[in-house]
Amino acid sequence: MRNTALNTVHELAKKNKKIIFVGSDLGFKVLDNMKNELPNQFLMEGICEQNIIGMSAGLAMQGYIPFVNTIGTFLTRRCLEQIIIDLCFHNLPVRLLGNGGGGVYASLGPTHLSLEDFSILRSIPNMTILSPCDKLEMKKLLIESVKFRGPIYIRFGLGGEKVITKKNFNVKIGKAMEILPKKKFNTP
Repeated sequence: MRNTALNTVHELAKKNKKIIFVGSDLGFKVLDNMKNELPNQFLMEGICEQNIIGMSAGLAMQGYIPFVNTIGTFLTRRCLEQIIIDLCFHNLPVRLLGNGGGGVYASLGPTHLSLEDFSILRSIPNMTILSPCDKLEMKKLLIESVKFRGPIYIRFGLGGEKVITKKNFNVKIGKAMEILPKKKFNTP
């Protein structure tokens, strides 16, 4: 899902000059195409997560829609105060892309476990939390997020998840979506 998320942000930025990608320690060659094609819409801040939240808040106050990407635990735990004060209190349209949700990065130790990100962010006014089930839902949610007011946290794994949604489904942020067929349950 990570590649789908980043490639979708690139596609959206090609169509909308107000969309800015802000990355933190993405890794070698990640999003090089966007960096070369849209250099004014691509910012790589490095390992300074609190700063990217403040910077993204400033961009949003100027009418931009920043998409911020880094490991989920760094984006939530390290930046909690900035998320609350800079983004949520102002209800700014910043999209936080937290990759490596759950125990994806467990092999790197407890600092990389993104287990409490939902519980931390659920208590903050104006924050919307999304957790796409596969790459198709990820793409549709990112497209939908451009029209959404307020901050959004989108948590996902690294990729390779089985696609369980149908290609023709509709998604609307804030509305439930049934993805399993209705089953009749026999009661004793």
